[in-house]
Amino acid sequence: MASPPNIVQLAKSLPEPLQRFFARWPPAALVTPGTAPTPFQEQRPNPFRFYKHPVTGRWQDPVYSQRRQAQLVKLAREHGVEELLPETTKGTEYQLAHRVEHGLRVKGTGVGQKVKGRIHERHMIAKMEQRRKAMLEMPKLIRAWKSIGKRNWTKSYNSQPMALSSPSHYQILSLTPTIVNSQNDPSALIKQAYRRALLRHHPDKAAAAAATTAAAAAATPLVSSSSPHPRPSSTFQLYTIDQITQAFTVLASPRQRSNYDASLRLSRANGDDSQARFQTGIENADLDDLQFDKEEERWYRSCRCGNDRGYSFQETDLEEVEHEGLLMVGCQDCSLWLKVHFAVVEDVADENPSSASDQKESGWHDH
Repeated sequence: MASPPNIVQLAKSLPEPLQRFFARWPPAALVTPGTAPTPFQEQRPNPFRFYKHPVTGRWQDPVYSQRRQAQLVKLAREHGVEELLPETTKGTEYQLAHRVEHGLRVKGTGVGQKVKGRIHERHMIAKMEQRRKAMLEMPKLIRAWKSIGKRNWTKSYNSQPMALSSPSHYQILSLTPTIVNSQNDPSALIKQAYRRALLRHHPDKAAAAAATTAAAAAATPLVSSSSPHPRPSSTFQLYTIDQITQAFTVLASPRQRSNYDASLRLSRANGDDSQARFQTGIENADLDDLQFDKEEERWYRSCRCGNDRGYSFQETDLEEVEHEGLLMVGCQDCSLWLKVHFAVVEDVADENPSSASDQKESGWHDH
């Protein structure tokens, strides 16, 4: 313990708020035993805590508020006398112990979490993509303006701007009415196309897929239009989750799909052929012609878009359409589809009559 002259010199060097506080509530470590408490200590032993009145039984607020406690702790820490203050929740030791026990309790700052953000921040990516598409279509818009003229612009072009630029539900899911109508039960095909669209247009994978497709298109020479198997287009258009969900909702319902097909035919009859330009291809293959990966237990085949395993499926996919003998598989990187023909054949595994029981093994074979 420091000598009394040193304590006096230390007390004189402290700021006035600390001098006044230690004069009213002197630290127990610096007070000699047997010293009478001050009147402030008799009324409130700890000025940093709530106090229950012995007569009325009511709780009273601390003498120093939380803000004033923090100010005193800051001054005492700067002058090296923080340990002389009474115990408080604003103390450095208490704050560190609370941080160790509970951590940084801010929502969204933990591992694997993210801050929700405001609505304009969550929609910023989609808006920037829409703005980019608008800038790319600006030369086409200028040519249309010059060809139509100012007087006829509102009537012929600006009256239905969305009908000329918005993709159809079939285009969003990489389907065509012919493919959907050719199925006995198109619900499974539409659900598969919906899942594939969610995977292809996921924000984390869309940029990488677009870059890969562009690089493959740049490295591959152009194929003439007379080729019987032209490669699919290398342009990658990103759709939002709302567009994919709306397309799936409309096409999954037979009644809504019928009404939508009628509206598409009506729009094409009125001269809007923007939806008719989208096309997709279908290939036919037997199950035995496909390669099988024993480690992943998946059948796969390369696609014309350049993906070595563009078409990939498991045995569970075959079991879902076992009664039809036909599985529609979509490419993971483009809009092409593959028709896989197969049949379920049950072979007798053991033809020995001395066997205790007959064992049958089911296998997948082509027609």
